[in-house]
Amino acid sequence: MQVTSSEISNTKYIQIYLTEDELKKQKTKEVIEKYKKEKCNVAIFITGKENYPETLKKIIMKQVELNHNVC
Repeated sequence: MQVTSSEISNTKYIQIYLTEDELKKQKTKEVIEKYKKEKCNVAIFITGKENYPETLKKIIMKQVELNHNVC
């Protein structure tokens, strides 16, 4: 599981990247609930085990690219 966060205009955004197996774990559910209680906007991205590292790399690269384009 990989968690990234950002804050825009005093709004917290949390992105959680994980596999289906990780999503089923109680620890993961507790993390998600913790962020929801903190009034964060939570997005969950699920991928298969075999593509997880590559998918995560692509998402992070795209996020970095978008952050460079924001002034």
